[in-house]
Amino acid sequence: MEHKNQAAWVGRELITKDTSVGLGDGVTIRLLASYLKESVDNGLNIKLYTSSIQTEQFLQQLGIRTFDVGLTDSLDLYFDGCDQIDFHLNVLKSGSGIHTNEKLLAAMAKKFIILADESKFVSKLDSKFPLVIELLPQATSFVQKNLKNLFPGATQRIRTSDRDQKPVITRNGNYLIDCFFPLWPDLEPLQNRCRNITGVIEISLFYKMTSGAIIAGDNGIIRYERRGDVVSIIN
Repeated sequence: MEHKNQAAWVGRELITKDTSVGLGDGVTIRLLASYLKESVDNGLNIKLYTSSIQTEQFLQQLGIRTFDVGLTDSLDLYFDGCDQIDFHLNVLKSGSGIHTNEKLLAAMAKKFIILADESKFVSKLDSKFPLVIELLPQATSFVQKNLKNLFPGATQRIRTSDRDQKPVITRNGNYLIDCFFPLWPDLEPLQNRCRNITGVIEISLFYKMTSGAIIAGDNGIIRYERRGDVVSIIN
């Protein structure tokens, strides 16, 4: 938890007055929200948006107002956590199944920054995490057939509820498919092939979307920035 606290604190220092800020989901993001509470109480004027119902509820408990994402077309900053982030700052998010909403805020933001501990920072995405695909329910069989043709070595399953084994319904009214690869394919063609399947809404790979990352570890904080295809460490 100490590393997550460190990353959240550094993220808080990037937020200045009169900015619009988006928050994603996860423990580190809620730590960031907790740090923002004191600043907002002390007069920091910001507009907060979130892609997560859980984060929105947490902010409400803190007494912090959030604004409707549908009423804006841009953000100054968007912060989120991840399951993994590679050395090129490509991000994988699979747990919560809200990646479509998260991608919307990430695309709106002038800077999209990942907050993570060093265990999430990897040279190559790990096969233990799935690519999550949000899709129209009526397109399930069609999407599964296309995925099998495109990636014959992958294992895919519709995400179901632990309670009744019925398909999980996203907040957008769609299904989720968890797709596990024995080895991850090249990311750019993977993204293009999946998103070109009719019926697919979005996938949980954030390819070349991240502006930067704040990675906390035993040796402190390392900040990364991407400009084009070049990733560098910044002070």
